[in-house]
Amino acid sequence: MNRGTLPILARLHSLQTATRILPGGGRVISEATDRNPVAQLLRVANETMLARSLRFVSSAGPSLTLDVAGRRILRVTDAQGLVDAEICLGAEVLEDEHKDELIKLFQGVAALRHELHVVSGPVGRGGEEVSVGLPVALLADLLLIELNVTEPDEDPVEIVEEVAPPTAEEIAAGETGLSGFAAAMGPALVAWLIAGGAEDGRTDGPEEMVSHLQGFLDDERDALERQFDILSATPGEAICMILGATLVEGHSIVGARLGPAILLGVIEGDATTATLAAWKAALR
Repeated sequence: MNRGTLPILARLHSLQTATRILPGGGRVISEATDRNPVAQLLRVANETMLARSLRFVSSAGPSLTLDVAGRRILRVTDAQGLVDAEICLGAEVLEDEHKDELIKLFQGVAALRHELHVVSGPVGRGGEEVSVGLPVALLADLLLIELNVTEPDEDPVEIVEEVAPPTAEEIAAGETGLSGFAAAMGPALVAWLIAGGAEDGRTDGPEEMVSHLQGFLDDERDALERQFDILSATPGEAICMILGATLVEGHSIVGARLGPAILLGVIEGDATTATLAAWKAALR
């Protein structure tokens, strides 16, 4: 399928999806059984071309109001019941340095086991710039979310607890799942290494790339761990993310944590969907 047609098919799919309208003009975009309500939030923002204010409200109580235009998050204009919102609220226009804090706000308002509603209105502070702000596609890539859904989602299932880090026995048996994740990525993962846990020291790919990865990890492991924790619901949680750094043009870096082990790898091209599928397979 031509990748250029995916947004069109995704839009057609969204138009065919039944919508539950709420009193006051809001609508339900994520049910309590949804596996990934943050994805629904980002998909709504990604469909917003003209400048609009989007107020996302969780049935748990928190709310987050964004100015959105041209598939970009321009600014945060209000946040209720969410911690550490001051940095984004204080920014006239969101920039790259705000993306981690913004993602935490998304995760706070789009909580599992609660409905998520959206109310649309005029932009909060005026202005309709579309060359500024944070692209929705960038935020989706960081969270390994596929924006263009062309088929109906799976039937709702009972939500289970988040994947727990492996036990000491599992780690001792080498069942961290990171090697399986690397294998599931296939040729898209051109080089990788694992540090920590039972698989510590395992590598694959061109020696020069592996050496660069090792050097990066040696220098930035603490910062990488902090980044994992920023994007995790709880410290130490299993997580996989696409990093912004690149070693070679057209490549990107993937980082994954499972228990005490970290995988760092080089991905060739746009492999967001493949990365998400491989990570889900590794956690089964």
